[in-house]
Amino acid sequence: MIKSTRFTNAVQKMLAISLLLGSSVVMAEAVDQADPAIQAIRASLAKALPTLKPDSIDPSPVPGLYEVMVGPRLVYVSADGKYLMSGEMTDLNSGENLSEPKMRAANIKVVNSAGEENMIIFGPEDAKHTISVFTDIDCGYCRKLHSEMDAYNAAGIRVRYLFYPRAGIGSESYNKGVSVWCADERKQAMTDAKSGKKLEAKTCPNPVSDHYQLGQLLSLRGTPAMVLDDGEMIPGYVPANRLKMMLDERAGVK
Repeated sequence: MIKSTRFTNAVQKMLAISLLLGSSVVMAEAVDQADPAIQAIRASLAKALPTLKPDSIDPSPVPGLYEVMVGPRLVYVSADGKYLMSGEMTDLNSGENLSEPKMRAANIKVVNSAGEENMIIFGPEDAKHTISVFTDIDCGYCRKLHSEMDAYNAAGIRVRYLFYPRAGIGSESYNKGVSVWCADERKQAMTDAKSGKKLEAKTCPNPVSDHYQLGQLLSLRGTPAMVLDDGEMIPGYVPANRLKMMLDERAGVK
């Protein structure tokens, strides 16, 4: 049985959100049958953390240690299923972070699960870069970012907004997000709300609570929170020119 760790509560909380969002679970039965260690790990996890349903279990670069993905979380479990470890794995020879690429891919998967039809998007579809921004209507740096939207778009950056009212579901900021979504012109309503204008209070079917749960799944600590097109998460405001340089460098654009 896996030893109790302070990570357990975080995993259980994260998984509860995952299940609420209806995230898919990949059982990989053929792989399980081919590798008895995976069967042992899955059985041990089911016993110690019965609500935890891994998306994948794969051998890690370290013999006897397996990578377990649950949503955007990556943990490592020993082949005998007795020990669970959290943290990042680094190749000391190359200095390469071996965990980061998997976590970035998982971040993209989580954000894309919202669907662009449930986002408010500024910028053309053929923009050079697309970033996803969790935003709070009343956050000062969120407003600063939005006030420079023309600069982001001119820099070839398309911005996909998801709502993350920091005060939580049912708060004033949450209600403002709902009103923005339910407005006849959502983009204009977003701009008006972020400039401090009072919107007509409206309700309708909306994705605001789902976006908030996605932010919880990603362990957001504040807003704005950017998920770049390679899956890296950047907390806080980044000016358009600096963000463009970062994105171009990652994409190999000269």
